[in-house]
Amino acid sequence: MALALLLVAAAAGCAHVEYIPGTTVMKSEQNEKILEVIEQYRQRLLARKVEELLVLASDKYFEDSGTPRSDDDYGYSGLREVLSKKLQRVKSLRYDIEYRSINVKDTHAEVEVFIDGSFELAAESGDRYRRVNDYHKFVLEKDKTTEHWKFLSGM
Repeated sequence: MALALLLVAAAAGCAHVEYIPGTTVMKSEQNEKILEVIEQYRQRLLARKVEELLVLASDKYFEDSGTPRSDDDYGYSGLREVLSKKLQRVKSLRYDIEYRSINVKDTHAEVEVFIDGSFELAAESGDRYRRVNDYHKFVLEKDKTTEHWKFLSGM
């Protein structure tokens, strides 16, 4: 009997964790759905489709812009303005996402990513080119009525 328990424990210890291909995120139906929404965001951002991006945001969306100031914070209504203004100035855009981890608690998900991108902006003083290589966090919430994941911040 002891030998059988030892074998079961050893087999459980060797259980293989499966990851979503190309990521360090554990494979599960829920994680795949979350990453699918973020990938939709990435594709719509590259296509500069503001209205389609807004569909992915929760009406509770809030962005503090990563600063201690409150004058650059905005909610869902401000998101439309920010996306419209910034995306209309973009001449070229590259935006890749490396998915690092997902932490889900109830109906909230925090997705840690590494963003590797570049863009060219039209400016009066001359076009500007900029690279972005940084860690980033997307926060999403599962809508209780539609069961769809929506962005709360990070877009």
